[in-house]
Amino acid sequence: MKVLLPLTLLAALAAAPVYADCTPPNDAVKIPDGATATKDQMLAAQHAIKDADAAIATFSDCLRAEQDAKIAAGGDKMTDADKLKISTNYVDRQNAEVEKLQKLADQFNVELRAYKAKLAPPPAH
Repeated sequence: MKVLLPLTLLAALAAAPVYADCTPPNDAVKIPDGATATKDQMLAAQHAIKDADAAIATFSDCLRAEQDAKIAAGGDKMTDADKLKISTNYVDRQNAEVEKLQKLADQFNVELRAYKAKLAPPPAH
């Protein structure tokens, strides 16, 4: 049993480079002008935003694993302040990507309202 723990830790540390350099997802989503866009263009933008959301979830998982590996690699020598600094760095990276996605979603919602407005029948007099 005492042999298993060091082997487990060694395996975890060996896996750490797998998570090195988590790459932020591509946020180059083109939001069409709702006043002139087609239904297909609006649907494509909606799907692109959903795909970006899934990519950010994957990125977040990668960051979490990378953070855990970095803290584990520090072992007992790592202070709580060091752990907090590492955690804060990873949270900041994740939050930056979430904020970009939120801006895209907000822009899409503005254009979606414009798209729906052009489809609405004119008010009856």
